[in-house]
Amino acid sequence: MEKQPYPVITERVLEPLPPKRVFSRSRGRLREEVPLVLAGHQRVYRTRNQYVLDTTDLPLDSPTVADASHVSVVDVTADTEVVAELVIPSRDAANFTLRVAFLCTVVDPVAVVHTGGSDAAAMLSSYLKGHQRIFQLGLDYDLKDINDLRRKLDAQIRAYNTIEPPDFAGLTVTLASVEVMTPTQVAELVAKLREAQQTHTVKTTQLSHDHRLHELEQVHRQSAEVHDTEHSRSLDAMRREHIRRELMRTAEVVGSDPIAALYLAHAAGEVTTREVADELRRRQEREIGQDRDDLRLAVDHERSQERLRWEAERADVLHRQQAELRHESWSREDRRWEIEAQARRDEAQRDFALEEYRAKRETERADALRKAEWKREDRHLENAVAMKELDAQLDVVKALAAQGHLDTANLGPGLNRLVTDLLGTRPTAVGTSDDDRAITAPPDQPDLPDDPDFVDDDRSTKVEA
Repeated sequence: MEKQPYPVITERVLEPLPPKRVFSRSRGRLREEVPLVLAGHQRVYRTRNQYVLDTTDLPLDSPTVADASHVSVVDVTADTEVVAELVIPSRDAANFTLRVAFLCTVVDPVAVVHTGGSDAAAMLSSYLKGHQRIFQLGLDYDLKDINDLRRKLDAQIRAYNTIEPPDFAGLTVTLASVEVMTPTQVAELVAKLREAQQTHTVKTTQLSHDHRLHELEQVHRQSAEVHDTEHSRSLDAMRREHIRRELMRTAEVVGSDPIAALYLAHAAGEVTTREVADELRRRQEREIGQDRDDLRLAVDHERSQERLRWEAERADVLHRQQAELRHESWSREDRRWEIEAQARRDEAQRDFALEEYRAKRETERADALRKAEWKREDRHLENAVAMKELDAQLDVVKALAAQGHLDTANLGPGLNRLVTDLLGTRPTAVGTSDDDRAITAPPDQPDLPDDPDFVDDDRSTKVEA
C-alpha cells in the first residue's frame, strides 16, 4: 500500500478563468477542479503570489477561488506519526536499519505551503543525517551486537534532539521513538540457535529417560533371576522332601527304621556284612554332605539377598546425587543470568546518565559562548557610538575653523580648553581589547569517570553552532 504524503496531501494547478464580461454571470470554478477535503484537512490557495487559508469552505465563485492559480490540501491533524529511516553501516560490512518516529502537527498551513515543506519524512531524514555521529556508531558494532547499538543510538538521537531540535516552518515536531530493526541474518541465527537448544533439550531428556529405563530393566532382570533361583531351590527342597517322605514311608513299612530294614535284609541273606557296613558309611556321608549342601545354599542365598539390597541402595543413592547435581547446576545458571541481567541494566543506566550529563555540559558551554559574544558585541557598539560622537564634535570644530571663529589670536586659552574637552571624551581604545578577545571559560566541570566509551562520545557529539 502506497503511503500518503505528509503534510501536503494534494497539490493541484488551477487553469486561469477567462475575464469576466459586463453582463455575464460571475466566474466560478467547477467542482472537480477543487479537491475535496476531509476532517483534519485544510485548503490553501495561491492567488497573485499570496497564500490564503480556506477556513470557511469558500464557494467556487469567490474571488479567492476564481483567481487562484494553485491549491494545496494540508493535513492539520494533531500528532501525526512520521517515520524517518536511515541505513547505518556495521563493522562486519553489513547494515543496520534505523527507524525514528516523530509526532508532527501543522500549526501554520500557509507557512508549510509557502516554504515547500510537502514531505516531512524527507526533511526529518535530512535532519538526522546532519548528525554524523549516528553513522559512526554503527562501525563499532557487529550485527550480533545490535542490542548494545540500540542503547547507544537511542541515547545519541535523544541528546541530539534536545540540543538541536528540528525546526520547520509551520510545523511542530516531537521525538516519539527510536528503533533499530533486527537484521534478517540475526533473526535467522537466533531462530537456528533456539531450534538447536530445543533439540538439545529433547535429546537430553530422552537420554535421561532411556538411562532410567535401562536401570529399571536391570533391577527387574535381577529380581527375576533371584526369583528363579529361589524357585529352583524350592523345587530341589521339595524333591528332597518327597524322597525323604518316601523313605520314611518305606521305613514305616519295615518298622520305621532303615537300618533295621538293612539288618533285616542282612539277616535274610540278601546283603553281606560288608555291604551293610558300606551302606551305613555311605548313608552317613550322604547325610553329612546333604547338611553341608543345605548350609552352603543357605549362605549363598543370604549373600545374594544382601548383594541385591546393596545394589538397589547404591542405585538410589546415585540417582539422588545426580538429581542434586542437576538442580545445583540449574541454580548456578539462574544466578549467573540474574547477575548478567543486572549488569546490563546498570550499564544502560550509566550510559543514559553519561549522555544526559554530556548534553547538559554542552548546553552550558554554548550559553557561556553566547554570553561572551553578546558582551563583546555590546562593547563594540559602545565604541562605535563614542567614535560617532567624536566625529560629530570634530566636524563642528572644522566648521567653526572654516568660518574663522577659531582664530587663535581671539580665542587664546579657550581654544586649548575646547580641544582638551573634545579629546577628553575620546574613548581610550576603539579596537578589540584583551577582554573582547578572551572568551570567559565555562564554569568548572566535575571530574568524569574513566570510561573510554564516554570519552569517545564526548569528543564526537558536538553540534556545529
